[in-house]
Amino acid sequence: MRSVVHRLSFPRLHQFYSRIVLVFIFSTIIFSVKSFADANPANGKKLFKQYCTQCHKDAPFDKALVGPPLADIQKKQSEEWLIQWIRNNAALRGTGDKAALAIWNEYHKTDMPQFASFTDDDIKSILGYIANPIVDGGGNNKQPLNHVPEGPSVWLYLVVIALIVIIIMLLRANKALKRMSLERAGQPIPEEVPWTKRLRSTKAIFLYALILVFLLGWTMTDSAIRLGHSKNYQPVQPIAFSHKLHAGINQINCLYCHAGAEKSKTAGIPPVSTCMNCHKGVQAGQSDAGTAEIQKIYAAYNNNKPLQWIKIHNLPDHVYFNHSQHVVVGKVACQTCHGPVQEMNQVYQFASLSMGWCINCHRQTEVQFSKNGFYSMYAGLQEQLKKDSVLYPGDSTKLKMTEARMGGTECQRCHY
Repeated sequence: MRSVVHRLSFPRLHQFYSRIVLVFIFSTIIFSVKSFADANPANGKKLFKQYCTQCHKDAPFDKALVGPPLADIQKKQSEEWLIQWIRNNAALRGTGDKAALAIWNEYHKTDMPQFASFTDDDIKSILGYIANPIVDGGGNNKQPLNHVPEGPSVWLYLVVIALIVIIIMLLRANKALKRMSLERAGQPIPEEVPWTKRLRSTKAIFLYALILVFLLGWTMTDSAIRLGHSKNYQPVQPIAFSHKLHAGINQINCLYCHAGAEKSKTAGIPPVSTCMNCHKGVQAGQSDAGTAEIQKIYAAYNNNKPLQWIKIHNLPDHVYFNHSQHVVVGKVACQTCHGPVQEMNQVYQFASLSMGWCINCHRQTEVQFSKNGFYSMYAGLQEQLKKDSVLYPGDSTKLKMTEARMGGTECQRCHY
């Protein structure tokens, strides 16, 4: 069969490179508007509850608390003004802004905290939440307010698509250069196979099967690894108890409510009587919603009924874990496993608590020998091990006696 010779001019090749440049420019423009993706009401809700509820009433934002009601605030002031007002209220007043000074005088000249660490997207997210409050649904598996999706974002997919387009265009440009080379050498140029036939070829079908096997294998493996993990689990509790208010702002020690953490295997859940130790005097909250939650404590106490708290951190039945062993002997802080509880309005499971997570902690956590009565019988053991150049060759001064070196990764430690 006679070969068909195709003439390819330089202007046509120039078009290929022009398209590649356009793809890069388009990608740059797309990712320059990323701020729209970062400003979202869900993140704004988390920030508002964490930083703003001490002075402003939450949704529907229709009543004043320490600060003014925030309903329809975007209709009263511009977004640029609100960003300045929230980030540094004092600086805005210092410019002589009449609106800022009027609010400050109306609310007894109460200084608003500065939020210099907030980005424009953070503040826009808060304003988005105020404009469109997110109402929590029922059920015991609500996503936490600061939950970050573990799956890839839409921007990752856009990047992948852009890269695929660029690769295709580069391949076409490379093919065009080869055809030009053959043409100049006076050699016949093979007839181009239509895309419809290429997509139905044996090689293409094999590639489809390979991709399908890979995706199925990856999905099954990923699902198996995550099986039984409850990271970010955040059930709705019978009372909207704020750890941020109690452990963070009021500085109540964790052991006051969870006294078993340094004495027994379980940390324990405080009885209603423990709550009443404080709430005999504190009968009203900072808002109507807070007062209603306190009344639930009184109702349980007066009816002699326990509060039905929902357990968040659960380990499999075949795993042995002792709180006192970690808190007293290991001197492990509560936040290591439970996260920054003092900053949480509603507690969620911070870590996966998987076997790999625990083993990594044992490998990294150094044994606390000093001022630790539990290890008094092992006095001098660390120095002796450091001198053992056979077991631990190299610079012995850099040796860290971790829990793993003390047998903390042996199966019997947790599964016996």
